[in-house]
Amino acid sequence: MVLVMTGLRRTAALLTRADRVVLYALVGGGVVLLAATWRGGAGGHARISWPGGTRVVRLDEDARYDVEGPLGVTVVVVAGGSVSVMSSPCREHVCERMGPVRNRGGTVVCVPNRVIVTVQGAGGDRIDATTR
Repeated sequence: MVLVMTGLRRTAALLTRADRVVLYALVGGGVVLLAATWRGGAGGHARISWPGGTRVVRLDEDARYDVEGPLGVTVVVVAGGSVSVMSSPCREHVCERMGPVRNRGGTVVCVPNRVIVTVQGAGGDRIDATTR
């Protein structure tokens, strides 16, 4: 630790005032850019997609949804503002072990049963980019 502090002091002693201004501007710009593009935060609803359709559910209302996939019924549960897969007929049960998700962009996928649960924002998700 002493060596690190000594190294930092030597480095700081080498910086000019202009170097420090540029360094602070870069760090400050990075923080502002991160704050402006942050997509996290609690979601308002979740989209449950399966081969037979799609359903948008609210995360502020506890509920249970039985979703029919090609292997059988996957049970999706909304509780305490988060959503998770409670049970699935798939062989590995990876989707059940993924646990609950609550932040926007959080996703639980059961690939064998083709069920996708994605948390979306309260105000609806906006398109941030398109490609051709």
